[in-house]
Amino acid sequence: MTTKQKVAIVTGAGSGIGNAIARRLVIEGYKVYGGDVSWPHVSDPDVSFSQIDCDVRKTDQVRALFSVCMDTEGSLDVLVNSAGISGRWTIAKITDEEWAKVLDINLFGTFACMREAANIMSGQRSGRIINIASNRGLHGLKNGSPYAASKGAVLALTKTGALELGIFNIGVFAILPGSTDTPLLRGTRTDAQVAEIAATGLNKPEHVADAVIPFLSQNALALNGACVSVARRTL
Repeated sequence: MTTKQKVAIVTGAGSGIGNAIARRLVIEGYKVYGGDVSWPHVSDPDVSFSQIDCDVRKTDQVRALFSVCMDTEGSLDVLVNSAGISGRWTIAKITDEEWAKVLDINLFGTFACMREAANIMSGQRSGRIINIASNRGLHGLKNGSPYAASKGAVLALTKTGALELGIFNIGVFAILPGSTDTPLLRGTRTDAQVAEIAATGLNKPEHVADAVIPFLSQNALALNGACVSVARRTL
């Protein structure tokens, strides 16, 4: 009897943590559909996945991403919400448009994808949803109020998803990566600031991807709703 290949959707798969997670899931044997607004990385033929243009702020594009996956595969086992942006603004000076853009991508985008996955996975009575949050959602971020607020809300959304979807054998979890060497971090810091962060520990995206794997097991449902910080790798 042939075992059906498992299927995953990963948003923010064009770079950084999302790209590392998509690649790791391919290595783990998953058929991966990646969504993002740009694809700066050159594809590795040994670790390839479907690359689909998707702006998670736009419901029609989110639904199109899930439709491509379902029309082709007929099922969905894992959703990883990794699409996100940040920036540096004070509360006093940030504009409405700057605030809304971060919340739309980081929070609404996560919700929109969770909604599609919830409808699919509840019918299957199985699945995993893993949201990439941040320790900044717990502790705040100086000059980064929309990022911290959006990631705090993602933690609450994760807990709520676990409460609603657990009866369908769906696990909903959040990973809080901490400082990770990604284009997002480097794009909002000077080289000197990156060096200062690195001196106390700076994760690689692949280390964060490692943290996804334990949540894919059946036994992980015992921890449904868990929001787990990724320890900084110092070796």
